[in-house]
Amino acid sequence: MDLSAGGLSGGALVTGGSRGIGRSCALALAARGADVAIGYVANREAAEATAADVRALGRRAVILQGDAGDAEAMARVADEAASEFGGLRYLVCNAANGEFAGTEELSVEAWDYTMAAHARALLVLSQHAARSMRAQGGGSIVAISSLGARRVFGAYAAFGAAKAAIEALVRYLAVELGPDGITVNCVVGGVVLTDLFRAIPGWESIAAASAARSPLRTVLDPDDVAEAVAFFLSPAAARITGQALVVDAGFLLPGDDSSAAPVDAVTAP
Repeated sequence: MDLSAGGLSGGALVTGGSRGIGRSCALALAARGADVAIGYVANREAAEATAADVRALGRRAVILQGDAGDAEAMARVADEAASEFGGLRYLVCNAANGEFAGTEELSVEAWDYTMAAHARALLVLSQHAARSMRAQGGGSIVAISSLGARRVFGAYAAFGAAKAAIEALVRYLAVELGPDGITVNCVVGGVVLTDLFRAIPGWESIAAASAARSPLRTVLDPDDVAEAVAFFLSPAAARITGQALVVDAGFLLPGDDSSAAPVDAVTAP
């Protein structure tokens, strides 16, 4: 792809782009030269604020409403983003929605919706974005996962399974889209201090326990994840595909016999 050295060029879609990790991703991409379509589900005010910040960086921005659990909405959002920018070169599948519950409490409806809002959304968005990327000679897709795909956390069964499905789907997409010059990767976030995380009762103790377990003795902020996303979309990662990069301050490294306190629960990015 013909990109400016060290930067990005063309249109990007970031789902769940109004707040948290998605907002940080939108701003990171804009700072590197991309125009950004910001997907949101309900908080139009937050989406407009992120769009204003993208424009302040000198890039074009548009907001597009759609529920990640609605396949038709995701297809429309991808197509509208491509139309707005004359094609899509980057896709960041960040939106996360569903129900926090243990396996005994999960309803079939909650399970189906959570899986749809994660794995099916990635599939549909990638199908539609890839059509535009092929026409431009290639592109890059990054999905957001979490440690719940690899570790068990309280009330996280549906989210964890959905995130694991995302990581598996990334590998299949990478193999099938690679011949078209499209890379597909995944960023696996640890405990990230988003507004959603701070809404969890006792979030301070959860964050403290995570920091105590992590070798770097810290948790993450959304920019930490966004920087990893921007790397995967950059020319520096042009030959990297099908990979999952864990950004967790080393949380997964200590064994079960670690003296550090474990985390009881985490939230979706």
